[in-house]
Amino acid sequence: MHGWSPEMPAYLLGLDSGLTVTKAVVFRDDGKVVALARREIAQIKAVPRHVERDMAAHWQASAAAIREALERASTSVGATVRPAAVSVAGHGDGLYLLDGNGAPLGLAATSLDSRAQPLLRQWDEAGVSEKALELTGQRPFASSPAPLLAHMKAHEPERFQRIAAVLSCKDWLRFCLTGRVATDFTEASVAFTDIGTQRYSEEALALFGLGAVANALPDVLMPCEIAGYVTEEAALATGLAAGTPVATGLHDVTACAVGAGVTKAGTIAVIAGTYSINEMLVDVPGTSAGWNARNGLRPGQWMNMSVSPASSANLDWFLGTAARDALAGGDPFALLQAELDAVADDPSDIVYLPYLYGSPHAEDVPAAFLGLRGWHGRGHMLRAVAEGIVFNHRHHVDLIDPDGSVGKVRLTGGSSRNPFFGQLFADALNRRVEVPEMPEAGALGAAIAAGIAVNVYGDWEEATARTAPDLRIYQPGRAVPRLQAGYGRYREAIDTVMHRHKEKTAP
Repeated sequence: MHGWSPEMPAYLLGLDSGLTVTKAVVFRDDGKVVALARREIAQIKAVPRHVERDMAAHWQASAAAIREALERASTSVGATVRPAAVSVAGHGDGLYLLDGNGAPLGLAATSLDSRAQPLLRQWDEAGVSEKALELTGQRPFASSPAPLLAHMKAHEPERFQRIAAVLSCKDWLRFCLTGRVATDFTEASVAFTDIGTQRYSEEALALFGLGAVANALPDVLMPCEIAGYVTEEAALATGLAAGTPVATGLHDVTACAVGAGVTKAGTIAVIAGTYSINEMLVDVPGTSAGWNARNGLRPGQWMNMSVSPASSANLDWFLGTAARDALAGGDPFALLQAELDAVADDPSDIVYLPYLYGSPHAEDVPAAFLGLRGWHGRGHMLRAVAEGIVFNHRHHVDLIDPDGSVGKVRLTGGSSRNPFFGQLFADALNRRVEVPEMPEAGALGAAIAAGIAVNVYGDWEEATARTAPDLRIYQPGRAVPRLQAGYGRYREAIDTVMHRHKEKTAP
């Protein structure tokens, strides 16, 4: 084993690469953050509906973040820090392609890319999407690999023919670290696996007309398996020791669940970030148009995941549009708390639909305020935005847990750190909400996979027990009846706006 023995303190490095930022975090084996470094990753939007990134620049920025994190960790502890193992989490879906020489095959498509949207309408009409749901556990969506590859086959046939490896974000970074092409059990299930066998399916590839890429699908390893070792070239770029074990890693939203302590059925993991992420591990597979059924952490376990691009980005928009004075003061939400407190008992009926960047509904429903009156102020509107965000999460939670049998939620994401939001989630979901005091849950989930790979931890449960952060607990309170009524108005508002939108767009 490289760099660790039971007699020594163990350090683990988790690399968490999202849509705009890559973060390298060094942890102790008790889950405490030793050092963190981050780098911005540029999005390329040169073509309508294309949201891409330069793969080489992505790796260079990630390598620089790793080097800085290691330097900071060594300064912090007063000695050179050599992680016992490394692992990666990255944004899901999208498309990172390699050619036969192991070089990037053009720009990567991120999970915000929507170039394949017209193709999805064709698949819906032809029944392909329904067949995919039955076979793979999920309906294709614009940024998933299947429609992106099918779009490329139709519009860039020469590039399509040169595909040698179909990777995800984290698989690309791990390839840069180790030189090995592979994916993990969770990421493998984004498009081409049979929900029953949890393995690649020739039938699924044929359904999408993508049989030609069968040999380009990477080997599937378990998330906590050693996928390779840091190469000499990667060591020079990152400051890691050559030969450091690299675990396979996880899709980032699954890594967030692990970092928050969710590794088995019985807890709903909610991430309030750019996307509304709502997920629950189950031991029996099931399909629904309301969720994506993907592989869990181990065979015989599935992750039911219901998502939409309609969460905290709405809050950022409102603050930047209507509260620029507060933005200049540090924590804008804290500065606006007095305005929220002033309307706490006001039975305002304002409804906000948080669909600035998309919705979970089949129709392209726009964002909207409904019920505004002349006596309403900014505090009323801010509360409506917050409630709209949480109501959208409620929509997803009701899909994955329709009978309310799971009474506990682990909440992470930027909004979770504000007590107002923690209580709002508890009241709107009518469930106990637990907020881990761990702002880097995704990186911790990756580090846990690394630790299991080199026997720092025995299994997922031991790892989450040893790294368990303190929790802030929110119980449903006196606002539950008001929010239940508010959610009813929210559902009515969706129907109203959808009906109006259909009338407006009808031929």
